Amino acid sequence: MTQIGRNDPCPCGSGRKHKLCCGAVAIMPAAPARACGTCTRCCDGWLEGEVRGHRMHPGQPCHFRIEGACSIYAERPQSPCRNFVCAWLAPDSTLPEGFRPDAIGVVAVTTRWRGAPALILVSAGNDPDEVTLAWMRAHAEADRIPFFYAKGGERYGYGPPAFQEEMAAKVARGERLW
Repeated sequence: MTQIGRNDPCPCGSGRKHKLCCGAVAIMPAAPARACGTCTRCCDGWLEGEVRGHRMHPGQPCHFRIEGACSIYAERPQSPCRNFVCAWLAPDSTLPEGFRPDAIGVVAVTTRWRGAPALILVSAGNDPDEVTLAWMRAHAEADRIPFFYAKGGERYGYGPPAFQEEMAAKVARGERLW
C-alpha cells in the first residue's frame, strides 16, 4: 500500500493537498464540547452546500463529521455551518426537550416570515410525525409562529390566514414555499 504524503493531492479528488483535506481529519484534535452534545443531525446529510471543497448532499453526511462531533468545528466555514441555527438550541427556544433533533429525526431551523420568527421542520432521517405536527400547530397558533415542513416529498406551510394566503399564491405561481 502506498503512503500518502501530506503535500500530495488528496485521494478524495477535491484538488486540495491531503494535509488540508482528508489528512486534516486524522490529525485534528478532538472537537470542543458543544451545547448540542453528541447530536450531529445538522451534519448527518440534510444540509446542502460545500465545506472545504466537499459537496454536501441530502442523505450523505458531511465529510468532516466524525462519531458524535465535527472534526473541524473550531474552523468550520461560515456557510453553511456557522449560518445554521438549530431552533431547538436557540436561547429563546420554546421547543420541548422531546424535539431534540437526534430524538425525533427532524431538525427545526429558524427562519423569518415578514420579518417575524418562523420555523422550518427539515427531515433529518424522518418526516415530522403527527404528534410533532400537532404540537407545532398548537405552538404556531399560541405564539403566532408559522412553520414549514415537508412530508412525503410535498412541502407545506402552517400559520395565520395571511401566511396561508401567501403560501397558496406561491404554490399557484409554481414557487417553492421555502
